[in-house]
Amino acid sequence: MVKYVGTPASNGLAVAKIKVVNRRIAGFKRVVLAPHREKALFNAAVILAKDELSELIKNSDGAHRDILNFQLVMLDDEGMKRLINEKIEDSCGAAYAVEIAMEEYCERLKSINDGYLSERTTDIRDVLTRVIDILDGKHRERFELTEPVIIVADEILPSDLAAMERKYIKGFVTAGGSYQNHANIIARTMGIPSVCCVDNEVLNPLNTDKIVAIDGYTGEVFITPNEGTMALFTHRMNLEKREDTFTNQLKHTKVYAPDNTQIHIFANCNDPKDIALAINNGAEGIGLVRSEVLFMNCNLDLSLASQIRFYTECIRACKGKEITIRTFDIGADKPLDRLESEKEPNPALGMRGVRLMYTQPELFETQIEALLVSADRCGKINVMIPMVSVVEDITNYMAMVERVKTRIMAQGIITQDNINWGVMIETPSAALISDELAQMVNFFSIGTNDLTQYTLAADRINTNAAMYYNPVHPSVVKLIEMTVNNAKKHGIKVSICGESAADFESAKIYIEKGVRCLSMAQNAMLSIKQHIIDEFSSES
Repeated sequence: MVKYVGTPASNGLAVAKIKVVNRRIAGFKRVVLAPHREKALFNAAVILAKDELSELIKNSDGAHRDILNFQLVMLDDEGMKRLINEKIEDSCGAAYAVEIAMEEYCERLKSINDGYLSERTTDIRDVLTRVIDILDGKHRERFELTEPVIIVADEILPSDLAAMERKYIKGFVTAGGSYQNHANIIARTMGIPSVCCVDNEVLNPLNTDKIVAIDGYTGEVFITPNEGTMALFTHRMNLEKREDTFTNQLKHTKVYAPDNTQIHIFANCNDPKDIALAINNGAEGIGLVRSEVLFMNCNLDLSLASQIRFYTECIRACKGKEITIRTFDIGADKPLDRLESEKEPNPALGMRGVRLMYTQPELFETQIEALLVSADRCGKINVMIPMVSVVEDITNYMAMVERVKTRIMAQGIITQDNINWGVMIETPSAALISDELAQMVNFFSIGTNDLTQYTLAADRINTNAAMYYNPVHPSVVKLIEMTVNNAKKHGIKVSICGESAADFESAKIYIEKGVRCLSMAQNAMLSIKQHIIDEFSSES
């Protein structure tokens, strides 16, 4: 038995045969030709890569189709091509030029310090590695799986997942990668155990077809496990099956506060696939859909048709349950690359969220029309407005809503306003005037991330100010309590949708102050449910 220890990336246990995939063999004996010939070879490799991706897209589901389409778009990216051609002009061969450009491009994206863009570096590496393989004359291994296996590889790429027969995948072990790699995200959504950052020795091709036992909780990997290890894994896997049964029951269990009123557990999501997964995992509704994903996804655009398609897919994925879509929350630390905007000295206190309606009215009018049309077609939705700080933010925004609604009703595009309009309480001023705001809207959603940041003057992404950032600081809790009381006074709903909703010690305080709806990352929902049951059932 040989044991390795890596980084846990997806919980679970698995025992199966190994299939080794090792791509860490660089191109050998590269002959560098004249720049014009190397450019021609690069252009030909791009065409072949597009053909390969098109074949994969034909057999892919929606999520992977989007990723592979993104990779197709990247092959036509002018900035990337220009960078590669510059390297070729500097006497680099085409393959080496792509390698260097890939590293530089990915480093630039990572330096932006945006989670979404950082995740995209995996897709960029995937598609450009495909081009490099073509230039080096290497053929990517075809994943023709016929029996259950655990994939052992340097890294699992998005295109690999598109080519695999998933019913045969029992787990992943990778020498590289990270917790946030696309393959590990997919593994977690599918309930497939995964371990990353394992010693390179695990990639030895002689390991193929050996039995391996992997522990996605601890990061342990056992090749040719001995009898005792196998017995322990068998026992633990049986216990896991029982735990799965309990988890499925918990998904559908209602939870209650000490006064016997129900506490609703909602999920924060980015797109239709997130929503479908959250509903499947027990979310009672969706408390936040971040519409600014339209700015971050290269496959989406800001046209009216594209927005209607995105919102209707989100609503339908919710399967009739309550859904709240936040209007564009862009500016500050959110990317604005697709808008012409001036760089601000202090963007967190500048033109962000609803304030951009004054400088980008067409953008917001298009979004309003798309939301009204989507709600008219698919059913009632909630729409909340972020970064409200004065009453005029709401009166001006709702005046824009009325203008758009009057126009498209007159044109026969919609028959009704099927939207409940609400405010995100995330500035101290909004909490302090919540009595007045509650008379103007249908609901409040308290964004504790920004409310904490602005109340305590502590940048939430500045680690040096972390000691000041406390979502349950008495000042923040007082503002939350004031907001909850004013919402109750005027008979409107109120929820918490900040990250602190997923922290039970914080959630408990919010519940004690009267909050009855918590919206959080979906992987925290069942844990919070269980904590509520344990805490409040013991008090009754």
